[in-house]
Amino acid sequence: MEPITTQDIRRSLVNMSRRRAQALVIPRLDDVAWQDLDFLAWADGRDANRSYLVTNWRDRLVGMEMRATARGPDFRRKTMCALCVTTHPLGGTALFAARKAGKEGRRGNTVGEYLCRNLACSLYARRKLDPPMIQMHETLSLDRRIDRVAENLSALVGKVLGEEEQD
Repeated sequence: MEPITTQDIRRSLVNMSRRRAQALVIPRLDDVAWQDLDFLAWADGRDANRSYLVTNWRDRLVGMEMRATARGPDFRRKTMCALCVTTHPLGGTALFAARKAGKEGRRGNTVGEYLCRNLACSLYARRKLDPPMIQMHETLSLDRRIDRVAENLSALVGKVLGEEEQD
């Protein structure tokens, strides 16, 4: 991912009001290892179940607000992230729901995916962060694992924007 600024982030947010985007607390960007990221993601410091994700999509920057399910008794089994295909034990993934952009979002429609709770998918795919449990054996190259994250992320962003690819 190419480096971005706080203003880039605020302008990119597609499923929240401009007023809320201006009030958003954005993490320090000076020390971000951009070369290791497919997207920038962070949790809201005031609400642990609210997160933000920003990525390049079809030559434009797109950001979204997401809400994660709280940890609870429903997570009694291993689950897999829809972006990086990393398997996690109890509560290592969460169902993240993003309000759809535009008219659909104002009607209350959302898109949900199970993602790594820590949103470190880029680091898991690059094997810069060890998963919390033994993973299934894969023979995919590093480039193919990175491509898989990008493809899955593109599909998620397309759903939020209401621009899913038709088969």
